[in-house]
Parts: sequence; C-alpha cells; structure tokens
Amino acid sequence: MMGRLHVASWGLLVGAMGHCAMYNSLFPRLPLWIIFAALLPPWLTVYTISFCRQAPFGPRRFRHCLIFAMGWYATMTVAAETMHALFRAEPIGHFSTIAARVLIYFGALSFVIFVRTCALLRQYEASDAKLPAPFDQI
Repeated sequence: MMGRLHVASWGLLVGAMGHCAMYNSLFPRLPLWIIFAALLPPWLTVYTISFCRQAPFGPRRFRHCLIFAMGWYATMTVAAETMHALFRAEPIGHFSTIAARVLIYFGALSFVIFVRTCALLRQYEASDAKLPAPFDQI
C-alpha cells in the first residue's frame, strides 16, 4: 500500500508543475519559486508519510493527511480554473494553458489511489481490529 501511495504522490508533483504554469500566467510578476512553493504541500505531505516503511502514525491521522492533500490540491485546481475563466490570462512563453491543464488533471488521477486507501483505512478504523500485515509493513 505504501509503495502505491509513494508512486501516486509523484502525480501530485506533476500536477503542481501544471498549477505553476497556470498561476504563472495569472500572476506574471510573482516569482516562479513563490508560486511553486505554495503548490508543493500536497505532494510533500503524501511523499513524506509514504516514504517510510512503517507509517509515522495511526490509520486515522494517516487518512486525515491524505484528505488534507486532496483538499489542498482540489482547492488550488478550482481556484486556478476559476481565475483563468474570469481573467483570461495569456500563457507565458510557449507552454500553453492546455498543456498545464493536462498536467493538472494527470495529477488528479492520483486521487483514485488516495480515495481507495482512505476507504481501506476507514474500514480498519470501523472494525476496531488489529491492522493486517500490509499496514504493519507500511
């Protein structure tokens, strides 16, 4: 389970690059590193908690971290799309808005694995049973 989460977290990084391109066209005077730093928390959260062999905390807190990452990513996506629809910003350079959207929605595909993991963790919480071997090896 942790391996799948770790690989899926890279999708959030690719999506953050798409967000960065989208926000860069909206705020051209803002330095690119500031924009990118504001978009990294979802990836950093999932990457950090899934990098270890064993989870750093219990299933409830682990599930909350995944929900936080998905919520942050979704909020940044909705905000970027809304601002882009309202302000009609021009793309900077040769990187089109369509390419940025492809990267953003590719990153959102990692939600499939995150939601599946959240559902699995929720089942473990509800059953009050000892976690099975795959979670012990996290």
